[in-house]
Amino acid sequence: MKLEKREITLNEADSLKDVYYLEETLLRAYEAGRTLAARKEVCNEIARLIKQSEEDKERTFSLWQNSKEEQI
Repeated sequence: MKLEKREITLNEADSLKDVYYLEETLLRAYEAGRTLAARKEVCNEIARLIKQSEEDKERTFSLWQNSKEEQI
């Protein structure tokens, strides 16, 4: 059975959606880690990583929305 091109081509919007939800999962993991961290240095580093991941998540969401609009 031969696959059609549309069945094997990556969809940009779907890939960006996957990255967006992965960022959300990562943020939840960081939040859980922050509650368990005992040292101040660890808490500070996790807070920095949370901020960076939130920025990445917002950027990914924007790219995802733009990609969906281009498909229409």
